Amino acid sequence: MDKLRIVLADDHPLVLVGIRDLLDTVLYVEVTGAVSTSTDLISHLEKNHSNVVITDYSMPGDDAYGDGMRLIKYLIRRHPDLQIVVLTMVSNPMIISALYDAGVAAVVLKRDNLAEIVTALSMLRLGRKYYPPGFGRDHLAGVQRNPIGDCINSLSPKEFEVLRHFVRGETVTLIAENLKRSVKTISGQKASAMRKLNVQTDQELVAFCMESGLFQ
Repeated sequence: MDKLRIVLADDHPLVLVGIRDLLDTVLYVEVTGAVSTSTDLISHLEKNHSNVVITDYSMPGDDAYGDGMRLIKYLIRRHPDLQIVVLTMVSNPMIISALYDAGVAAVVLKRDNLAEIVTALSMLRLGRKYYPPGFGRDHLAGVQRNPIGDCINSLSPKEFEVLRHFVRGETVTLIAENLKRSVKTISGQKASAMRKLNVQTDQELVAFCMESGLFQ
C-alpha cells in the first residue's frame, strides 16, 4: 500500500515539531511539509502532492484563507480528494459533528494522547473515518454534562464561529466580511450565543470564553 503523503499545519512551532517527530516513526507516512499559516498550507498543496493534511482548527492571523470552518470548506472545495485531519481543543459535539458533515476524515482532540494521530491515520489508510474516543456516532455519547458544558454545547456551529472571531477582537462588521455573512446575521448569531451563555455584555462574553477555556 502506498505511503500517506502528509502536510502539517499548526501555528505553534512546538506542536509541529512534536507531530513531525511522531510521524517520522511511522513507516507508511511521508511528511511533505510543515507550515504555520493557512496561506502557506494552500501554497504547499498547490506545489506538492499530498493526500492528507493535518491542520489545527484555530490558526489566527491569516485573512487570506482564514481558519476554522472557513479554511476546512475551502480545502474540501479546492482539493476534493484530500483527506483532512483536524486537530482541535474544541469538544463541543455540534462543532465536531459539523466538521464531519463538511467532509473531514478525522477529528483529533488535543487533550487526548498525541498518538491518537497515528490511530486516525491507520483508520484513514483502511478507508474509514476516525472519531475521537468517547464520541459516539450519535455525536453526543460521552459528552460531559454540566451547567457550563450544557451552555457551550448548545451553541450552533455558526454561533461558535462568530464568538471565536469576536473573542479575537474582531468587530461585527469584520466578522461579517470574514465569514461572508451579513452584519445583521452576525449580530443576530452573536446575540443568540450570548443568550445561551447567559451573559449580558461584551465584557461578560469575553470573560466567559476566557474562563471556560472555550477557544484555547
